[in-house]
Amino acid sequence: MNIVDGKVEELVDPTGIIEGQRYEFLLTIKLDEEDELYNENGTGLRILYSVKDGQKKMLTYQFYEMATDSPFDVEWDEEEQAAAEQFCLSHFPEM
Repeated sequence: MNIVDGKVEELVDPTGIIEGQRYEFLLTIKLDEEDELYNENGTGLRILYSVKDGQKKMLTYQFYEMATDSPFDVEWDEEEQAAAEQFCLSHFPEM
């Protein structure tokens, strides 16, 4: 898995119910055709992070087909998770 591009957006809770901050990362990933995550329409990865008291924690992730924004259910291996987390943590906005 190679992360080609990514963007991050802070998700604002207008109700104030959620403590801390939430950030959504949308990553574009490139995969070998043999990889089970490969999709000819492009594969994206959506990751949701929580930040509370300066602690960053990944809450959830979801792979999706980029052309249709349709999610697909597949688990990632430790190497893929580590690469995605490293990318996200190195691209976190200044707080």
